[in-house]
Amino acid sequence: MTDPRLLAVSDLHVRYPDNRAVVESLRPTCDDDWLIVAGDVAEQVGDVTWALGLLRERFARVLWVPGNHELWTRTKDPVDLRGVPRYLELVRACRELGVLTPEDPFPVWDGPGGPATVAPLFAFYDYSFLPAGTTTSEEGLAAAYSAGVVCTDEHLLYPDPYPDRAAWCAARIEESERRLDACDPDLPTVLVNHWPLTRHPTDVLRHPEFALWCGTTRTAECTCATGPPPSCTATCTSRA
Repeated sequence: MTDPRLLAVSDLHVRYPDNRAVVESLRPTCDDDWLIVAGDVAEQVGDVTWALGLLRERFARVLWVPGNHELWTRTKDPVDLRGVPRYLELVRACRELGVLTPEDPFPVWDGPGGPATVAPLFAFYDYSFLPAGTTTSEEGLAAAYSAGVVCTDEHLLYPDPYPDRAAWCAARIEESERRLDACDPDLPTVLVNHWPLTRHPTDVLRHPEFALWCGTTRTAECTCATGPPPSCTATCTSRA
């Protein structure tokens, strides 16, 4: 009998037929395998629920955190909600499927390497990963626009009801801190987030200006480039 595993995947982007086929091929090797889906499943709510529903039928537990693509509001999507209402609709749909989200109690992994608290987070970005030579988010955005490196979020990801994405990010950081402070201090924690928790992974970007849309310096205290602090066993982060 194969030992259960805590697995993770991200950026499935199932609107592409080849990627959809990959999702259809994903299967556990043990009945007790867990699967973390760390964002960017798809842009349309229907595609997100299709993929997560299929995976939930196969894996003992599925945990989802949003990426930027799920939060886009596109004219082709029958679900035309924006910002927080869109995110909450995705949470509602996940709960119907039995998929855990950042709004649900953090589960404890008791398999090999456990016990450990698995903490799905929604820690956003606030334009604080600044390009070289800039000192404010306004300067950073101006540099990105001048370089022609602009994330589609600027056109499709709305922060409603917050005045901007940085304000939404601040609210999400506060909520994440509150939830993490309530975790069992005697258990290590696996932090799960779509956006990197430190700037280090963005060092390889071909266009460094894109780092603006990749995270916030406020999460750097949760982990570091050389490894997680003693309270954490791992970090699962990704960014398209």
